[in-house]
Amino acid sequence: MIMTNKMKLISLLVTFSMIGCSLEVDNPNSLLEGDLGDPSAAAAVANGAWNTVLNGIGNIMIANAVATDEVVWTGSRDAWRQLDKGGMTNVYNEFVDGAWPSIAEGRWMADKAVSLLESLGADLPDDQDLVMAYATAAMVRVYVADMFDDFVYSDKTEAGNAIGAANMSQMYDEALTLLGKADAIANATWKVRVQALKARIEHAKAVWGKNNPVNTSAPYVSAGASTAASALALMDTDDWKWKMNFSSGTVSNNMSWQINGRLEMDLLDSPTHPEKGGDPNKTDPVTGTADTRVLAEEVIFRSGIGGGTDYAPITIVSAREMHLIVAESKLAGGDKAGCLTELNKIRAIDGLGAYTNEDAGAAYQHERYANLFIQGRRLPDMYRFGVTSVIWDAVEKSPAGSFFPIPIREIRANPNISQ
Repeated sequence: MIMTNKMKLISLLVTFSMIGCSLEVDNPNSLLEGDLGDPSAAAAVANGAWNTVLNGIGNIMIANAVATDEVVWTGSRDAWRQLDKGGMTNVYNEFVDGAWPSIAEGRWMADKAVSLLESLGADLPDDQDLVMAYATAAMVRVYVADMFDDFVYSDKTEAGNAIGAANMSQMYDEALTLLGKADAIANATWKVRVQALKARIEHAKAVWGKNNPVNTSAPYVSAGASTAASALALMDTDDWKWKMNFSSGTVSNNMSWQINGRLEMDLLDSPTHPEKGGDPNKTDPVTGTADTRVLAEEVIFRSGIGGGTDYAPITIVSAREMHLIVAESKLAGGDKAGCLTELNKIRAIDGLGAYTNEDAGAAYQHERYANLFIQGRRLPDMYRFGVTSVIWDAVEKSPAGSFFPIPIREIRANPNISQ
């Protein structure tokens, strides 16, 4: 997104004020971009980039989620309806267009934080701030690559070029390079986060390959398994999770607000809005009842942990996902029994009965649905597994494998982009 220096600095100031960091200047309103190179501002820069990225992810995730079988439109805005029906490719969709500035700004801010903190060298007070900046820049890339068919890196008033749909997987490569730098200096707390995020990105890149073009005949990938195993070895609890936490003191989660606050969308089949229909929670293959993991996540989402219903957390990576990555690698290699054994490690966390002779592919697909609910993974899985939503229709639905385009505001503002 092309923005002026003044707009960017205002954004920095707003972000810093939300996290309550002091930059040790007499008048924060007169802060210049050059002041951000002061070593005392390093923590504020890293945290400011983090919160900007969280804001962008919350905005784009709800647009993505309503197109899946996890969320159903219950409100009055037609652009949400279009997404709910599976229409992903309209450059004029107001909610994708509205989310673009925040996710594009998040990418810019994350890269700016990396550049500023790297430039401090030995003067950097705490190198874990740089680790955080690396992880933030990597994280925003994986969400963008998972949810967009194309993207553009602009720098303030300097218009960037479109990456190109065929080249979007390079964002995963960029993310892995950033995490390699983070891993070299990370402390124990960050080390496990970096390893888990690396495994997720390695897996996500391979899944991207299954959707470009869509390959439902051989949907399973083996990527990320060894990294996931390394991450699991570093985790201090069987149900380890790294979450984006939102609050009134940082940023709100637009996905949470749209569902819990505005009531424009609802989770699953929306029992409070039965006339809207929606996809029901899926049945657990062993218990034969509605999956309890999904129900538990729904309670967390609706409870507003973090200070209110606008602040539901978003899981970035988890031990459950690491087991899923390992299980899929076994499945892709033909080890169906090994896949079920790995899935049973997840089920044991919740005290659920083990798989015995169930179909490994069906079991795996269900476990991804149940353990990654509303974490932004669902649409790529639906495409590669050939799953559809009861809401999708032939009129609105885009072709399988379609994700968000560069929207109209960027097309109009950027001379390098044409419709």
